[in-house]
Amino acid sequence: MKLIITNSASKWFQNNYALKPGDGVRIYGKTVQPRNVHHGPRQGFTPEKDLSKATVVEKKDGINYHINFNDSWFFSGLVTLIDYQNNDQWPVFFFQREENGQTVTADNFTGENVDATTGASSKFEDYWE
Repeated sequence: MKLIITNSASKWFQNNYALKPGDGVRIYGKTVQPRNVHHGPRQGFTPEKDLSKATVVEKKDGINYHINFNDSWFFSGLVTLIDYQNNDQWPVFFFQREENGQTVTADNFTGENVDATTGASSKFEDYWE
């Protein structure tokens, strides 16, 4: 599990939430119910400074972007890239599976299409019952 925050996304978060170094943004997956999981372009985020439950932290421009333990099932086995383009209203999420220790960066990110049947969330289905 890995987070990549682009420069433009980092600037969007800083501008829209008046973030300063040391602040944080919690990233989470949006689901209607555990069986209705979609790793699509619109996921959740909220300003949150507390890192006590964070399993992944990506520091960019002094801001701590993080995924908490309770949300880690959604991102498990995936590299999540968060980007912002001027024609978007919100940051956009892209997902790619981690492959055999391959180091994924913003430069070699392909953004393959991932959903609950091909992504990481299927390995946690037994916990949803």
